[in-house]
Amino acid sequence: MSNSSSASHRVPASLQEYAGDRQFATTLARGMELLRCFTPEQPVLGNKDLAQKLGLPAATVSRLTYTLMCMGYLAQTEHYGKYQLGSAVLSLGYPLLAQFTLRRQARPLMLELAEATGGSISIGIRDRLTIVYIEAVRSFNKRIYPLEVGTSHSIAGTAIGRAYLMSCRPPEREALLNQIQVKSPLDWQKYGAKLMENLQQYPRVGCCVSVGEVFSDVQAVAVPLGRINRGELAAINCSFQGRELDEAWLRERIAPQLQTLVRQLS
Repeated sequence: MSNSSSASHRVPASLQEYAGDRQFATTLARGMELLRCFTPEQPVLGNKDLAQKLGLPAATVSRLTYTLMCMGYLAQTEHYGKYQLGSAVLSLGYPLLAQFTLRRQARPLMLELAEATGGSISIGIRDRLTIVYIEAVRSFNKRIYPLEVGTSHSIAGTAIGRAYLMSCRPPEREALLNQIQVKSPLDWQKYGAKLMENLQQYPRVGCCVSVGEVFSDVQAVAVPLGRINRGELAAINCSFQGRELDEAWLRERIAPQLQTLVRQLS
């Protein structure tokens, strides 16, 4: 088989488990993975950038970007040959957020806790090997790290990701841990030991923490939220930036307040 023929059947690198699956629409998967290449850190990308990220021929990427632009999922920028996400992406996401009616119930309670603690409160669900926020509030606007609805963070390195793992049934948790080790080896190398320590301690302490692991001046504590709308598993955290790191304080003072909030929502 020629290289070009082989490339035409290549699934995205992140979805290798579907290679050879005749029901798997490779072209559709490529288009969706292309959209995921755009991040707050890299909001503008060209075909060459995308080809390198996806490991696909430039001609293939060019067809994908043209099609996605025609459909409104990409928009051209003022720089020739560069793209950014289009408004259709936002329109696609809103119907999903609207299904999480818990957000309306939780928001005033989250604001109350944020103001009482001086922290930021977020609810997250899983997106592959990350946690994505479906609601987020903060007591002040000086935070410099991302904290908005749609922001995603590592499962392995964050308190909320670890609390999410504790909301899973043991077989699901083991499968997810295995995926992290295989698909995100750098995350496992950086956070694996602390992650497993958190999971082992959870039955005794009832919460998970991350203290200066992802960002050196950010600490957080989180607890499982259980199943929410659509049957999605979720977790909730309280994070702090720029104050002295103190794991005991997170566990003893902040975690009980988070647990009370969860009981109010149940």
